[in-house]
Amino acid sequence: MNQLPVMINLTGKSVTVVGAGKVAARHLPKLLAAGVTEVVIYSPRLDPDLTGYLEHSEVTWIERTVSAEESFSTDLLLLTSDDHSLHQALYRNRRQSQWVYVATDPALSDFTFPLTVKKGKLLITLSTSGISPTYAKQIKQKLVAALPEDSEQDLAFLEAVRERVLSSRLPASVRKRLLQQAASEEFLRQPERERSFTLLLEEAIRNN
Repeated sequence: MNQLPVMINLTGKSVTVVGAGKVAARHLPKLLAAGVTEVVIYSPRLDPDLTGYLEHSEVTWIERTVSAEESFSTDLLLLTSDDHSLHQALYRNRRQSQWVYVATDPALSDFTFPLTVKKGKLLITLSTSGISPTYAKQIKQKLVAALPEDSEQDLAFLEAVRERVLSSRLPASVRKRLLQQAASEEFLRQPERERSFTLLLEEAIRNN
């Protein structure tokens, strides 16, 4: 299965979800966090984990079964029921520009949901290309255990550094050097790294 790992901003996009079980409950929060503005869920029943999301203005539940003859005009289509025959029919009915996720057949899907490890603004995604979700979960546990305890604070510092460097109007080569230096392990472990970077930036501005 050929896939390109990317991170997608879904701000303003619309999503149809067919099926409202555990799979939909896992993926709906990710869609909302990515900025979708309209989610329509079709299912005769709703998983309890999804109930709270009906309070979101972006989410609508239509309490009925979807037929194999239907099609949907949203940007994304998530087929998350346990009816693979229905999924196949809806996949055939898809719009040409529509991205489709088929929970019962990853090979048909235009995109998948990898496992994620998130700590502050640090985001690591993990996939075994559908071969073994169990193995992927084992690797995820190891990644979580291996993450530095101060990674969240490091990224907060580096975000502030980046903003200051980009607004400095220094030459591109100097900006790149400053960002690389600030992100080095030696610099990050300095007890007064904010003050050290201020001095470093002031020196670069004087010399340029």
